[in-house]
Amino acid sequence: MKYINLTLLSAIFALSSYSLQAYEDIPNEYFACYSNFNSMMVSPDGRHLLIINTVKDNVCDIEQDKVKQVEDEMRDRGLLLLDLDSMETTMISDGSAEGGINGAGWLSSNRIWYTPRYKTGQNIESRVTFAMNIDGTKRTIIKKGGNWGQEIYNYDYDDPNHVYVITNERRAVIFDYYRLNIFTGKKTRLAYGPDIGDMKGKAILGALNDHETKLPLGMLVDVGLDRVLYEYDANEKQWKEHFRFACQQPGFTPIGTYKGKVVVSGSKFSPSGKLLEENDTNAIYFYDMETREFSEKLYQDPRYDVGGLTGSCRQASGNPYSSFGSSEISAIGYESYQQEALFFDKELEATYIAIKQLFPGEEVEVLSSDVSGKVMMILVSGPSNPGDYYIVDLYKNQVNQLYQSRPWLDRSKLAKREFVTYTARDGLEIPALLTLTSKETDKNYFIILPHGGPNTKQRIGFDAWAQFFANLGINVLQPDFRGSTGLGTNHYKAGNLEWGKKMQDDITDGVMWAIENGYADEDRVCIAGASYGGYATMAGLVFTPDLYRCGINSIGVTDQQQLLDNFARRASRFQSWDEEPLLEWGDLSTEEGQKYAKEISPILHVDNMKAPVLILHGSNDYVVPVFHARDLISKLDRLGKTYDSMFQAYEGHCVVSCGELANLEYLNKQEEFLNKYLFN
Repeated sequence: MKYINLTLLSAIFALSSYSLQAYEDIPNEYFACYSNFNSMMVSPDGRHLLIINTVKDNVCDIEQDKVKQVEDEMRDRGLLLLDLDSMETTMISDGSAEGGINGAGWLSSNRIWYTPRYKTGQNIESRVTFAMNIDGTKRTIIKKGGNWGQEIYNYDYDDPNHVYVITNERRAVIFDYYRLNIFTGKKTRLAYGPDIGDMKGKAILGALNDHETKLPLGMLVDVGLDRVLYEYDANEKQWKEHFRFACQQPGFTPIGTYKGKVVVSGSKFSPSGKLLEENDTNAIYFYDMETREFSEKLYQDPRYDVGGLTGSCRQASGNPYSSFGSSEISAIGYESYQQEALFFDKELEATYIAIKQLFPGEEVEVLSSDVSGKVMMILVSGPSNPGDYYIVDLYKNQVNQLYQSRPWLDRSKLAKREFVTYTARDGLEIPALLTLTSKETDKNYFIILPHGGPNTKQRIGFDAWAQFFANLGINVLQPDFRGSTGLGTNHYKAGNLEWGKKMQDDITDGVMWAIENGYADEDRVCIAGASYGGYATMAGLVFTPDLYRCGINSIGVTDQQQLLDNFARRASRFQSWDEEPLLEWGDLSTEEGQKYAKEISPILHVDNMKAPVLILHGSNDYVVPVFHARDLISKLDRLGKTYDSMFQAYEGHCVVSCGELANLEYLNKQEEFLNKYLFN
């Protein structure tokens, strides 16, 4: 590839024309408002781009009506067809209230599907999905009525009249398999999904399909603390249990097929089920479901899980990538401190490396491609880049920019972020992301920003909250403390029953590392976080009261007893994560669990607090109910502690992903608080 042609397709998307050069600092509004949503899909033959676009101009304008949250036009989606040779566009939908769409995609190189926008009060049975040739002819209804989804899982180039879909119209959650005629909408059932009884407390973690026969191969189901792999017998047309393993015990997860072989992530077992290789981080193998034999280990990252389930329990980072029209995987993407990719297709690997070299220091993700893999839609992003979208045409040796996310944010003014590690007091290595402010300050102001979850992982991409703090002149450290996922079984399990204890020590040790390395002045340290991060904020203030100058508790847990009380009743039947917290967070049914909850609940130890705290909470938060904040405030009032607060009446479990005006008010409140208690 010899050059980049950055021609802007102004006929489709207007990039913001104003400059940020006049601003010494980035206005808070720029972190609060949302960019247009646009989805761009390459046709199978690489000749067209199907574009779902937001109709409004892509500019930063804060919606002032909190009930609406964003402008009405933000929800108006149009549909365009771009000819990649002539660069001419054809409007399929204008995105108006009457003519907008909900979704669209390719059925073949000459035929698309689309679903019109649902109208307020519209009867579910009247909702339809259309199929249509790209010239507008032969429009047909291919799905009508019902509240179920329908997803394409395979194509057949020898049969251009059909695609293969899964849908759950027969019953909730579990889907069945069909061949769909894309011209008539007629479906022929190929296989039933497994009959595994009541799905309450269960969830589907993944499914395998045979690329040649188009029949299912297997399905992994979460059943309480067990993960059960069911296999499909095509001869008997029956499902049966193939393998079962428990959360936090060795297991393996099928993640796709390659050249007829099943690709699995996890540990290795014998055909009889005996554990042969127990892996801390998930390894990749080929697996024969008929003989139950594993290949030799194909790949293992020494620090990070490659797909599958961390500790056989929580979802690790990583998704398989398939070329258009194939259910077989070409690569597996996963996260370390950057985007990583394990390639099965070496030609695709060479192409990806060549493209990535054009964007040094950025992350490159292939969003869609043609059948050949020569025409691709890619997303280029990173900590200081909210997202730039390009069309790559290897036939023409061109890379054209189509769209920018948040164009009002000057990439050159956004803070850089680097990967660091530090050692916790018991010797555990803690990976972390360090964002350094580029603003000249008189002191090393510092915020440690633990993530939510807690059994998740730090995001490696653009983080509006971290950028907001850096824009104020604050260095930010975001650690993957023990209990975080994606870092192997041992790192994850080390967080069991360690809320407020070793998990909090990891955060404290991160602060001490920052002080020792000159990123923080010991008298200018604040802690902030949302959800579990809000809990960690309060735990830091009550268990290490001399360490922090201030804290920002957003949507945080304050009472562990109330969090765990009737937790299973509140958990979603479609998520099935009601039993994992018994291992990770505590079990109130035991005397030890009740004692632990009292020990670590910040609200019971508020008398230790010395630093002021800012409390942010949405009144409609159903994940961490608002009483966690209100009860805390009552306790702070009784004890005469210093605090400030803000509640958003129309918001739920969010801090920088709420409605635009709520985002801005939250950010302004934090700036006011930090000016008063961190900078002064």
